[in-house]
Amino acid sequence: MADYRLTNRTFSRLWRRSKNYRDHEIRWLARRRGMEVVDHKGAIQVIDPKTKKVVANFQRVPEQGDIPVRERAPIFAALKT
Repeated sequence: MADYRLTNRTFSRLWRRSKNYRDHEIRWLARRRGMEVVDHKGAIQVIDPKTKKVVANFQRVPEQGDIPVRERAPIFAALKT
């Protein structure tokens, strides 16, 4: 299962910026508030049906295996020192 992180800061009463959310958590919280969820180019958008505006964007957080080896090497080098 993929994790998603809130990318915009406009609607923070329902979602915390520092937490990673699963797909089902986002959909459940949005449905509970009466909002619509749309998958858009690998991201999840939460839309207010009254105003038709996007109130939250969630971008997929890459897993350890998704990060290319070239980008992982400096991360591990920094951890060793």
